[in-house]
Amino acid sequence: MLRAEAAWLARRLERAPTEQLSPLLSVGSGHAELRATQPWLEELVYEPLTRRGVQVLHHELERAPGVDVAGDLTDAHFLERLAGLELRSIMCCNVLEHVPDPAGIAATLGGLVPPGGYLYASVPRRYPYHPGPIDTLFRPTVEELASLFGSLTLEEGAEVRCESLLAYFLASPTKLTSLKRGVRTRAPAEARDPLRETLRMLFLSTAVTAVVLRAGA
Repeated sequence: MLRAEAAWLARRLERAPTEQLSPLLSVGSGHAELRATQPWLEELVYEPLTRRGVQVLHHELERAPGVDVAGDLTDAHFLERLAGLELRSIMCCNVLEHVPDPAGIAATLGGLVPPGGYLYASVPRRYPYHPGPIDTLFRPTVEELASLFGSLTLEEGAEVRCESLLAYFLASPTKLTSLKRGVRTRAPAEARDPLRETLRMLFLSTAVTAVVLRAGA
């Protein structure tokens, strides 16, 4: 998650009553080592939630240190387990571009939000191809993203301008790891002007689409 994206999300989380957030499932939030590469996540999002008494459950596909709930969101048995957690809210950030069926996952997550509960979602809008393990190049508008969660009502949405890839890299405490993995700066070949888009993302800004949705009472 980019720092400007985390700041936007944090401001919206602050507005929601604690009792409507906890427990909060953070979908695909990564293991502890991965989250440490983005220290602003703890600073801006998770630590303030913990101080408020919100129980945050970190989800990933596989078990690892720092993962509270592990399982496949397309597995019916795992979904039964999630239902038993009596979740109040869900956060799904930078996940839907990495799954073959974003609409299916969105519908599943929307079905887990109880009446009055919140769902916070974000997806890259202007960002390079970054397989993890896949990237479908899903880069939706606010309306396109919100429409995937048909059972929920859109409370707020925005195309959030974020830091450039260069600024993100310079702020990262794990620059050597990033270099070893390969710093992705190239725009997808499908971009109308790949070179211009690459330079814009590298030196000026990236962007994400973010939405706040709520289940009807």
